[in-house]
Amino acid sequence: MKSFTEHGLTRRRFLTGAALAGAGAAIGLAGCTSNSEPAPEAGADDTLAETGTADTAPEAAAEPWKVAPEPITDDQISETIDCDIVIVGAGISGLPASMLAAEQGVNVHVVEKAGSYGNARLCTSGFNANLHTEHDIHYDRAQFIADAWSISNGVQGRMSSYGKWFDNSGPYINWLQGIMQSKGYDLVAQQVNGFKVTNDGIGQSGYDSFWTAYASMIYFVDKDGKTLDEGVNPDWTGIMAEYAEENGATFHYNCPAVQLVRDGDGPVTAVICENEVGDFIKFNAAKGILLATGDFAADREMMGYYNRSLLKASTTIAETKNTGDGHKMGLWIGADIDDFACGDCFPFVGVTLDNKRPEGNTSKSYAAFASLPVLMVDCTGRRLAAENLPFQGFSIPKITATPDGAAFSIWDSAWEQKFPADYPRGDYLSMNTAEQLEIDLANGVIFQADTLEELADIAGFDKDIFLRNVERYNELCAGGVDLDFYKDSVWMTPIDTPPYYVSKHIVSITSTRGGLKINDEMQVLDKAGLPIGGLYAAGNTAGSFYGNVYPPNIMGTGIGHGQCFGWLAVKDMLGMEVL
Repeated sequence: MKSFTEHGLTRRRFLTGAALAGAGAAIGLAGCTSNSEPAPEAGADDTLAETGTADTAPEAAAEPWKVAPEPITDDQISETIDCDIVIVGAGISGLPASMLAAEQGVNVHVVEKAGSYGNARLCTSGFNANLHTEHDIHYDRAQFIADAWSISNGVQGRMSSYGKWFDNSGPYINWLQGIMQSKGYDLVAQQVNGFKVTNDGIGQSGYDSFWTAYASMIYFVDKDGKTLDEGVNPDWTGIMAEYAEENGATFHYNCPAVQLVRDGDGPVTAVICENEVGDFIKFNAAKGILLATGDFAADREMMGYYNRSLLKASTTIAETKNTGDGHKMGLWIGADIDDFACGDCFPFVGVTLDNKRPEGNTSKSYAAFASLPVLMVDCTGRRLAAENLPFQGFSIPKITATPDGAAFSIWDSAWEQKFPADYPRGDYLSMNTAEQLEIDLANGVIFQADTLEELADIAGFDKDIFLRNVERYNELCAGGVDLDFYKDSVWMTPIDTPPYYVSKHIVSITSTRGGLKINDEMQVLDKAGLPIGGLYAAGNTAGSFYGNVYPPNIMGTGIGHGQCFGWLAVKDMLGMEVL
């Protein structure tokens, strides 16, 4: 049997679809120039394969990931496994699906590209679960749907998708909490726990109802009752994988899916995987296949095509193996895909002036005070946005309205007298103390100057632009109303007491959001808008949920709706009731 390499495609090249070349391969963040840092060197097997005939060349040039490789034939299959359901991806969205399928007693197999289940993230999320209502926490359905639509500029998402998540998230969380409690763990709502993350806005000094926000995160609690506010986040994905296996699910690690099997316009009937020794295994699925392979942030060429702004974000991503495998396999058999993707981005990663993170662990992710709602300007020295945008909100203007995706925070030495008394002291991302300020000064992620002119020289601002913007900002502070961006007045403090401080920060993307178009039953749609039989998608592999921005004011939507939708996909496969 020929291996992928003998067919002219290494496994990695087959999955990524094209070499990382051209504008998407590297990103320049230094100052306002177009200079770029070199992309990581390609591995030894990252040779560029032929991608098609002359008939496919125009499409290949623009979107090489859409060009299907030659079908793997039955004589190349080393093993065939018949089952009811195949879950492609043992991550955040695939694991709840595998748990439910196993719990229902069906023959379910989980195939995973990596050597283990996916990493646990900070939380899940949902609405009006028992852990909410027992504390008299209630969310309004209509208000949530309207806000989600408007916050995300929901031009390609469906309002019905938001309603589907809202209605079913409570039952999903109740089910998940019961399983966690049976294992000695638990879940707790953010409002009950009281833990605040950097700039989540709600309940913090300077939060303004001008910016709609939902503190909808639900944290995992370990066996000692500790949670993220005490620096503890249980290995909850491991608990999920264990529960699925205990109930009969079979996991295949280091076994990436490489092709779906579809006969013409018929249903998808199987998925072909490649094991560690290069043999192909065919999984026939009688009831359905769920694509839950994550996002495509690790394929920068693909990411840049679907959202050019995301190329201004740093390359720090949650899962480096997420190269859009599920998206590509779906496209190869006729699935449709969202016109653009948005990113799950964190806005204030502190860097040196040449965009480096300091060595060692003395600096937090965010530099001291730089993520607070102080004056923020772009690389020219021009004020950028309302600095009290909650949670991840400041990411959006940084990657859409700046030349380079960077911004600079400016404050002065009278911060202790000027900041509100209850300003956030810090969390797992930041530490806003005088001691941390000194550490960050030494590490080169904060700079100090005796004059604003000197500060402009250090940061590389256009001096005239910067000084005019500081003057305008100070005038607004004196008037007590931010007529330019309507930041809350409690944070309108003038920059007038030397020495002055400046800190550069960039956006860090954790994943892309958007993917294969689905209906409200999580079935993948073809280009005519019709469901492809036997094929489902959830999490970051699925689309039809977000607009052109990840809704930064609704916390935990990616994990929350991804888990719930994977769970609902299995319910549809099995004919179970959903709301």
